[in-house]
Amino acid sequence: EPAREEGNMLERLIIRNIALIEHLDFELGAGLNVLTGETGAGKSIIVDSVNLILGERANRELISSGSQKARVEAFFNINGQDGVKKQLDALGIEYEDDTLVVMREITASGKSTCRLNGEIVPLATLKTVTNTLVDVHGQHEHQSLLSQKKHIGMLDNYAGLPVAELKEKTENLYRQHSEVVHKLNSGFLSEAERERRIDILSYQINEIDAAALTVGEEATIQEELNMLSNAEKINSALENSGENISGDGGALEKLGSAVNSLAQIAEISSKYAELYELLNNTYYELEDGAYQLRELRLGYEYSPERLDELETRLDLINSLKRKYGRTIEDILKYRSEASAELAELTGSQELRDKLTAERNRLAADYCKTAAKLTEKRKEAAEDLCRRITEQLQELGMAKAAFGIIFLPEDGKLHANGNDDVEFMLSANKGEPLKPLSKVASGGELSRVMLAIKTVCAGADGTPTLIFDEVDTGISGRTAVIVGERLYGVARSRQVLSITHLPQIAAFADCHLFVEKHSDSEKTKTSLRELNNAERSAELARIMGASAADESAQKYASELIESANRFKLKVSELD
Repeated sequence: EPAREEGNMLERLIIRNIALIEHLDFELGAGLNVLTGETGAGKSIIVDSVNLILGERANRELISSGSQKARVEAFFNINGQDGVKKQLDALGIEYEDDTLVVMREITASGKSTCRLNGEIVPLATLKTVTNTLVDVHGQHEHQSLLSQKKHIGMLDNYAGLPVAELKEKTENLYRQHSEVVHKLNSGFLSEAERERRIDILSYQINEIDAAALTVGEEATIQEELNMLSNAEKINSALENSGENISGDGGALEKLGSAVNSLAQIAEISSKYAELYELLNNTYYELEDGAYQLRELRLGYEYSPERLDELETRLDLINSLKRKYGRTIEDILKYRSEASAELAELTGSQELRDKLTAERNRLAADYCKTAAKLTEKRKEAAEDLCRRITEQLQELGMAKAAFGIIFLPEDGKLHANGNDDVEFMLSANKGEPLKPLSKVASGGELSRVMLAIKTVCAGADGTPTLIFDEVDTGISGRTAVIVGERLYGVARSRQVLSITHLPQIAAFADCHLFVEKHSDSEKTKTSLRELNNAERSAELARIMGASAADESAQKYASELIESANRFKLKVSELD
């Protein structure tokens, strides 16, 4: 059994109306999944379907004859794929039970619809999310290894702790240097920009200070404006109220008369005394209200000049709010922050000299550390090239040579150091090293990828690898070695290999068989998992033997048994 844990892989694939496939729904397990079948049965169609899920170009010719649309759905277990989860979180896409369902539908009219867990997304988004989940290696590859930008990361992962420690130190020095430069220039690229910022801040601070704002004054202004705007109404109400209460024949005069009348009978009964007390107290309260009305009338004066003054003040406050904040508190906070920034911008020459010296020291330390990082990377690159070249030779590319070139520096400081690299290959003796992206042969390229994956197992973290035509141009012992390598990679990854060789198929943890069926109307493709007896028969068929060829069946069984012994031996070494 493979050593990898369940999860972090492509668990299920559903294909509808793609070429010969009307409807295919199958599951993939952990470890090495092998796909075999007759030529033209539809094995490449499955790879094309996966490429659709990965955001590759949709060819309308893929749609089955007579159908208007085709669809592919892939179910991924994203347990441990934190990068993918962060992308989904950023997109607002929910995922339950660590499951990501990727769907792509293409129509005969050329329309393409992409969904992630049911949510429609642009094709570019689908491609970005699935980019780290699957690598397809073959003639129509979707390969992270062909992306030059990712080569430095793979080299660093292979180099291990010595490079990791220097990378961390380099990144810290780069960050510290950037912070000092930011302080020195106050976040600007030039002295001219710094001076312009000083002028702007000075103007803003002076403008706010000149306004002499007070927290809460808006409410006071609004209240006074409301009174001035209702001057006539206020005057009329105060005058009428005062006349009705304290004027001739007003309420106060009549209530006083009533109180005097009750005073004459208060001693006769306690009830009269209580009523007298109540009305007498009311009289004094009403008299107090009359005094207040009189004072309000005497103290209130309408002033058009005051109204204009208040409106002008409110306009000024609103103007400052549009520039610096929604409230007076926000404006004053902005003023405080601007003052602090201005103080930093106009700091003393002594501080600037200190920051300059610190910048130069950090730059020197960075250069020393980055140089050590380059040295370690070059040591790792030399070893990596040697090991991958050995793997290629064992995989049947006897004259191949693998190389890593260090690209010219740009003279700038970078968080990752001064280096940028590119993986190179010479497939034949006498040929110069060329970038991997220039290698033309699909099968040859698949073997290069298999060699790299074998040496750099776990380096890039891609959970699912698909190898198409990895066996092109090989046979015999080399084919057995390819099978061993595929199984070795599949112990930490999920691998799907499409093969024509029994030596490779013998190493399968799960053997899937693709076949086509024809009737009077159409040809269809189906897929099923083979049991042990069926596997021997399929390996014999791949050899070109008939179903009745007992010697071929026996040899096929021996291949499977030999592969199982190898797998057991590897497991015992863990």
